[in-house]
Amino acid sequence: MTYNRLSADKARYWRSLDNSRIQCTLCAHACIIQDGSKGHCSARQNRSGKMILPFYAWISSAAIDPIEKKPLRHFMPGTSTYSVGFWNCTMDCPFCQNWEIAHPQPAYIQEEIIEPDRLIELAMASGCPSISFTYSEPLLHIEYVIEAMQIAHSRGLKTILVTNGNALDEPARHILAHTDAANIDLKTADPLIYRRLLGGELKVVQNFIRVSVQLCHIEITSLAVPGVLDSSAQIEEISSFIASLSQEIPLHITRYHPAWKYTKAPLSPETMHEMTESARKYLKYVYSYW
Repeated sequence: MTYNRLSADKARYWRSLDNSRIQCTLCAHACIIQDGSKGHCSARQNRSGKMILPFYAWISSAAIDPIEKKPLRHFMPGTSTYSVGFWNCTMDCPFCQNWEIAHPQPAYIQEEIIEPDRLIELAMASGCPSISFTYSEPLLHIEYVIEAMQIAHSRGLKTILVTNGNALDEPARHILAHTDAANIDLKTADPLIYRRLLGGELKVVQNFIRVSVQLCHIEITSLAVPGVLDSSAQIEEISSFIASLSQEIPLHITRYHPAWKYTKAPLSPETMHEMTESARKYLKYVYSYW
């Protein structure tokens, strides 16, 4: 199945160019896509000068999780959340902790289609008071997620977005207007690492966080990775930025484990402790996991 009608709120995350080319306006890559080709993410495609979504409603995974696993500590604590994931990602983190679904080989992708209304039926049947769009990057599937969020709200479910935040301002505002709580990755304070290694833009992610503060409950996750985020100085830059928005935004510092293309050893417990204490100079709520 492909999907080429407008999203539920009538937005369109691409624009027409000459020679049947289009430009995606969803994420920081802003891909210019030739007719018949896909964007950087492989999940948004040009067909005859129009954007189609070849993986619309393709679900990679679903589970019931503690809400603390998202992680969210200050939103509906102690509850479970119906969690759903998709395929592909807008970024290229070489240490991706969910690389099997974020960067799958084509032969690995399974065609399990669950339309938004059916997804919310499953979430309601689970007994969970919320639904989380998580695991791989949900922003990549913004048309589907917004439609599902609208249905969820009509049925009394809260909506949770777990995201890398690498979306441009307009789509960010569209999806966050339907989001009750978000956990957003802030991966490093170094813009060059964001761009050259991770395939994202620090300023774009920071703007996403600013918009989130206006529109929903937010918490931040920073994955401690050697060579990416591995020092008190870096976590202080991250914490200072968050504190400039609110000192009460929770920060979760998590310890990476070797995955996908990265074999570097995780940071030591001592370094994790030092980073956590440094973050607490700026923020009221800092949680660390190692």
